[in-house]
Amino acid sequence: MEIDVNTAIITEDDWRNPIITYLQYPTLPFEKRVKIMALNYLMWNGDLILKSKDEVLLRCLGKKEYMKVMGETHEVICGAHQGRRKMCWLIRRYGYFWPTMMKDCIDYSKGCESSQRHGPIQQAPSVPMNPVVKPWPFRGWAMDLIGKIYPASSQQHCFIIVATDYFTKWVEAKPIKSTTSQEIITFIEEQIIQRFGIPESITTDKGSSFISREMLDIAEAFKFKLLQSTPYYAQANG
Repeated sequence: MEIDVNTAIITEDDWRNPIITYLQYPTLPFEKRVKIMALNYLMWNGDLILKSKDEVLLRCLGKKEYMKVMGETHEVICGAHQGRRKMCWLIRRYGYFWPTMMKDCIDYSKGCESSQRHGPIQQAPSVPMNPVVKPWPFRGWAMDLIGKIYPASSQQHCFIIVATDYFTKWVEAKPIKSTTSQEIITFIEEQIIQRFGIPESITTDKGSSFISREMLDIAEAFKFKLLQSTPYYAQANG
């Protein structure tokens, strides 16, 4: 398959810009890092070309170009919705390159709706499910984090911690700047214990902030159970 990618204008934030400038004006002062990188590249008909280890010349692409290449490789008539590694291999075979190829192919493949619908079923580890039986309000809470949120608020809050009561579905939420255990402990003390009393249990996922030593200590101090929800089953966590 041949993909038609027109020559794009090199912008200031384009990763190719310093290398092209050095190749065109090698007498100007440049960082040592740029000089070392430029050893693997050459200019040909106005395009930046990578000299790969297998002696194949690969045309270097900017963001607009490589987004088009990934779309045509993955989704159009000749695309078979390949996995991330196969997709990256095909793009190199077609003669294109950019430094973050593997990461971008992974992100593109994850965001493809057809790949998610028809891909293999994700196998979660075998873990017993925890039944949720709360006959009274505010006895059991489910807690989770939302974020990281871009852009952050004016006060640099970029996460939201949310707690839901299993019985009434009452929600408590608070914006936070970081996801440390101390932030979560402060939320539990101020938004749950001081307002609704000591709960019987709090259910969380297995994030490092929720299963830390500090969280186990506060659960022991207030005599409530700290439970973990079933992996890959978000409904169990409120």
